[in-house]
Amino acid sequence: MIKKILISAVFFGTLLSSVPAKAIRLRDQAVTFAEFNYVNYVASSMSHTYFATTEGIIRYNKFERRWELPLTGSDGMTNEEIKKVWVDTFDDMLYAQTAFSLYEYDLTFDRWYPIDELPEINNDTRHLPRDEPLLPPFQFNYVGGGSLVDPNARSFPVNDILDDNAGRLWIGTWGYGPATAPSSSALLELLPYGLLQNRVNAIYLDDSLVWVSGAVFTSPRTGISVYNPEANSFFYIESGISSYFPAYDINCLEGNDAFVYIGTEYGVFVLDKELLSITDHIDRRRGLSDNNVISLKNVGDSLFVGTEAGLTMISGNGDSLKYIHPQYFFNQVIYDIELVGDYLWLGTSIGAYRYSLETGRLQKFEDPELIITGEIYSIEPYENSLWFASNEGVVRLDTETGESESFREFTSTLRSRALAVNDRICAIASDKGMTFIFYNREKPFSREFTIDDGLPSNYVYELVLDGDFLWVGTDRGLTRFWWSNPNRVD
Repeated sequence: MIKKILISAVFFGTLLSSVPAKAIRLRDQAVTFAEFNYVNYVASSMSHTYFATTEGIIRYNKFERRWELPLTGSDGMTNEEIKKVWVDTFDDMLYAQTAFSLYEYDLTFDRWYPIDELPEINNDTRHLPRDEPLLPPFQFNYVGGGSLVDPNARSFPVNDILDDNAGRLWIGTWGYGPATAPSSSALLELLPYGLLQNRVNAIYLDDSLVWVSGAVFTSPRTGISVYNPEANSFFYIESGISSYFPAYDINCLEGNDAFVYIGTEYGVFVLDKELLSITDHIDRRRGLSDNNVISLKNVGDSLFVGTEAGLTMISGNGDSLKYIHPQYFFNQVIYDIELVGDYLWLGTSIGAYRYSLETGRLQKFEDPELIITGEIYSIEPYENSLWFASNEGVVRLDTETGESESFREFTSTLRSRALAVNDRICAIASDKGMTFIFYNREKPFSREFTIDDGLPSNYVYELVLDGDFLWVGTDRGLTRFWWSNPNRVD
């Protein structure tokens, strides 16, 4: 018996030494929501429909008529364009094709494995011609050749139509996402899911909703994507379809019970949450220090606006605007604004400042190790601490004792260093993704998380902690990262 155990130990030791250094990604650690509007191909089993999109595979539960989490965090295949997807009748086998390889999905381990050829698949669904006659939803049109025209006269081609032989058609469009229709009537029902645009600069948590937006780039549909995690559903406030809300880059979001304030490259837009429409626009012509709004903070009936060239306070309904300490912040960037008690803390291009709302007094803060000198990109309060982020690292300030603690985490990131803090970790954007500083330990240490850990990109622009999850905004979408995963060894 002893001899057998020794032989087994040698075998497993050899096996482990042959495994590549890259660790296997943990199940459910990361799920990315992206611009899933471009559908290449559709496949359907008895219970689910799968849509192959340019940003990964999304799946719809046919019996429960709801979306399930997308297959964008699985190990073995990066979040790349999926050309085709196949599934058998009972969901036992799932396959996908990218531009470079074929993959088989292991449901037990949530992992993709490359394969040489596609096996025979038991499935009696059939693909219909793309110009198959379909009846459009209300206010939409459907034109010859297979194109869906929305109420704003934008045309979106139909890329694939699948008859599941169970009474429904499943449709993938190029630009308007998935849809379905009864086989008998062919009346289209849109199934919106995912982001309007991939680049995520701003994340705003509002009760049970996650408001997300960012840069426009080449996306034909832009604006704000609103995600309901409990229902796993999306709705949108689109920009660029009216003069009230043009398609501008959105840098930041802030809100209260009645309004969401949208900081853009051309001023602040005010959204009425009940009407879901824009009710006001405040820019330099109305008194802002600059049109390019970088940060926002709502305090009572006032809104503090940090711009590319100073700090402005908007009072009441936007009728009164006041520059805050123009002698200090003239032509200086206000990257972040946080409220602690009766003070506003400001992260600026010339350091960290504390502004008294009561007296108007302005004070500059510097740590003994001089980590937070120069540009301060982010400030994050947590309990009796205040955290600051610069290119040199982060500093924790005890707001009761005035003592500070420094953590050197260098980066060459320009004009953005997202920060999020709770009682166990400080998460900060890095050159390769994000770094967790486990500061609440006898011996604090840090660990970096990259695309190998499920991030869709190493370019991180926003971080927001939400219970056991960290919302990560990147240039490839919004990732829900399970930061407290008990199966991960840190």
